[in-house]
Amino acid sequence: MDQQQRQEPAVASSSESGSGPEQQNLMLFDSLIELCRNNVNYFEGDDTETGLRLHGAFVGLIDHIEMAKPLVRTVQGFMHEYDFDPSVPGNGFRSFLAVVDCCVKMSLKLARYVMENRSAILFRKAVYVKEVEAYNHLMASLCTCLEHAQTLREWTRESGDLFPDESHSVEELFATGGIINQYCFYGRCLGFQFCDSIKPLLKFISIGMAGFSEGYYSEGGRISKATSLMYTSTKYMLDPELRARRIVNISQNSNVDFCKAFWFLAESEMMHSLPSFVGFKVKVNRVITIPPEPIQLKSTVPDAAVFVDIPIPKSHGGAAPIKARLISAVKRKGMIGERSNSQRSTIYPASRGLLFHCHGGGFVAQSSKSHESYLREWAVSLNVPILSIDYSLAPEAPFPRALEEVFYAYCWALRNCELLGTTGEKIIVAGDSAGANLNLGCAMKAIELGIRRPDGIFIAYCPVLISFVPSPARMLCLMDPLLPFGFMMRCLKAYACPSREVLEENRKRHEQRQAIVNAGLQVANKQAVEASATLTVSNAATTVIKEDEDEEEDVQGINGNNSPDRSPDSVDDNSMWEQLNSVNTVQLQNQHLSPVSDTASDTLALKSQSAGNTIDIISPDESNTITSLEEDSQPITLQQVTLNTEPSNVTVVDDLDMDMPSDISSERTTHKYVSDFIERYVLDTTTNAAGEIEPILRPVSRSQSEENIVLDIGREAISVQNLQERVTSVASNFVSKVSSTITSITASKPIAVGGGSQSELQSNLDALIARSPSDEFIFHVPKDSHLSPYWASDDVLSQFPPTKILTVVLDPCLDDCVMFAKRLKSLNRSVSLDILPGLPHGFLNFATISKEAHEGSKLCVQRISELLDIPATPEEEAGTTQQGCC
Repeated sequence: MDQQQRQEPAVASSSESGSGPEQQNLMLFDSLIELCRNNVNYFEGDDTETGLRLHGAFVGLIDHIEMAKPLVRTVQGFMHEYDFDPSVPGNGFRSFLAVVDCCVKMSLKLARYVMENRSAILFRKAVYVKEVEAYNHLMASLCTCLEHAQTLREWTRESGDLFPDESHSVEELFATGGIINQYCFYGRCLGFQFCDSIKPLLKFISIGMAGFSEGYYSEGGRISKATSLMYTSTKYMLDPELRARRIVNISQNSNVDFCKAFWFLAESEMMHSLPSFVGFKVKVNRVITIPPEPIQLKSTVPDAAVFVDIPIPKSHGGAAPIKARLISAVKRKGMIGERSNSQRSTIYPASRGLLFHCHGGGFVAQSSKSHESYLREWAVSLNVPILSIDYSLAPEAPFPRALEEVFYAYCWALRNCELLGTTGEKIIVAGDSAGANLNLGCAMKAIELGIRRPDGIFIAYCPVLISFVPSPARMLCLMDPLLPFGFMMRCLKAYACPSREVLEENRKRHEQRQAIVNAGLQVANKQAVEASATLTVSNAATTVIKEDEDEEEDVQGINGNNSPDRSPDSVDDNSMWEQLNSVNTVQLQNQHLSPVSDTASDTLALKSQSAGNTIDIISPDESNTITSLEEDSQPITLQQVTLNTEPSNVTVVDDLDMDMPSDISSERTTHKYVSDFIERYVLDTTTNAAGEIEPILRPVSRSQSEENIVLDIGREAISVQNLQERVTSVASNFVSKVSSTITSITASKPIAVGGGSQSELQSNLDALIARSPSDEFIFHVPKDSHLSPYWASDDVLSQFPPTKILTVVLDPCLDDCVMFAKRLKSLNRSVSLDILPGLPHGFLNFATISKEAHEGSKLCVQRISELLDIPATPEEEAGTTQQGCC
């Protein structure tokens, strides 16, 4: 303390020349000390237990305030050296001072209230003694954090970077100072550093996390778990200290499976329905399945090959389809699934721009659906189609699988702009958190391969250094309710450093899948021979029938899909579907047959969720298009077994995992067709008496949406169900969604940590156990620029398009964004940085709940619009002005 007092005058002289707000914040320290001393003098004569505790709490608070004051002055003296730009002040050092200021203001408010009401009869000393003690512990932990910040200053003094060099580690950082008490950040002071509209939401999420963990780790049936969930949630709401212990211990002891399970609550059926009720209206909201087939793109590099082969994603599991969600405020010309809707709704010209989006979720959770709430508003405000990619998630699909899929989907979008309702004049990639990291990697791969790079990049709170290098902002995760320290570590480890068990499991899964595919191909080849023999007999019979041409024309008029000439080649193209039908799939075939056709080859089934606001359609007149009777169309299902005439083999689905191939004319696609069928409908393989491998088929059950079929005949729709049945269907579907949501919460997933028993783990999660966060840093992350864009070479970054970066003051990834922006700026690239106060990491998901979060989302739209720089046509403005929030 004496050393700090000796250094204080020199530091104070430098800070006195600083800005006015910094000096005003220091004056709050003096005001708080004065109020605390007043309370100390009052409770000094109180001999009751609560009186003594209040006296001791205020004395401790004074000591910690006096300890923090010189530390704050020191940080104020150098924090400006790490800013991106004088006009954009922001870095991890400033963030910690902002947190300390929030703590001082809250403590000042509490001390003033105690001073004004301590003599009242109804003053509850037992309640406020806990509040004062909580902020006393909070200030003590912040003092420890400020000491760590000064250590980081010494490590980065010469370089001026927020990241120290590799000679320093997190273990060394925590070893040089005291252990940070994380419990104080998740109890009564939870969310003190955030804006007022976010605090109740964070409290609700924290209570839900603690209660969810009870059901996750407990044993028993679903009813008992549901009952326990209601009781424990109330318990954690009434006892903040118990909640704090539970959350901290969960973050330190649970594995990535718990993180996935909790975050995937946003993927429940009920949560999926919310955007359509509270979000903005859009005309197009569909899921597209992109097949893994070879793609070639023109090279942009002079004196290079004309075309570049785009690699198919194959890491950790082999080639597989990629899901993406297409969202558009209006229906546009050429957009997939809209050709047959031109008679029912307005079709606008193709947009000049496209927003290519990747969602966040720590590489392990969430999807385009969970981010749909703000994407709908973006689609309406920007007036361009949005393609959001549902990449594979860790730990089942670690690095580089997600990046490979995102890059392949980007290349597919470049090649098929017309299917997305855009000319592709301007293509902007955007993403938040993990999705932003993937978008940076995608842009880097485009530059390295010499294909068209994005026309602009927008990233929000992006981690650019997937490595456990300490920085001031990264210490903020020690107090982050949405991204606790242990959660962040496990997510990054699951994505960047998969365990040997995961890699071995992926290898076995790939081998089993390949064995099933091979078994299916053997069956298909065997049936192909039989089908060829049947086809020969059929052709002979057809030759005899064709002697009477008039009769043949009559027959074709009844059964022939308006095709007077049906060649044997077309029959042969559809024979593969007949081969699959011969493998005990008659029931499957009947489910997808149109009532106006006797064959599967001319069937086009359109399905939707039977929630009441979407109509199921079968269109017999147009086998390559999609029809919707609903302007605000939900995702639809396209099951197509005809020759493909579109530029690409694409399947449009309604959140149903039914991938039906649309091109069976080539051997490659035929193999994919069989592979997809086997993966969906084959459970295992067996060996028959002859020693041959045969598949064991999965039983197929009719879904509820297949019971609601509306036939589209001309311009009239004939409903099979009456009004009463449809109301019953809607009610049943709602109950089903509620049931599935409760099931996802109360599903039994017992996981023991460190070989302990379930009861031991349950008791440890409620215990007060001090543990150093450095215990999480016991593994090595590969230094790969595609994993950590911060390590990219100057040659690659110098070719980056204009980049807009947005982050928040309290973001653990703040330093990542600042350092990446400084790198781009040093290479004379066009880059801007926005830092918003009071919001948490992932605030975009709360844009429909929080006013400040919604303002942040509107700023994102503004920055993306600047990158697009596309003026809207009068027709488009008229179409989007009619859109609004439901």
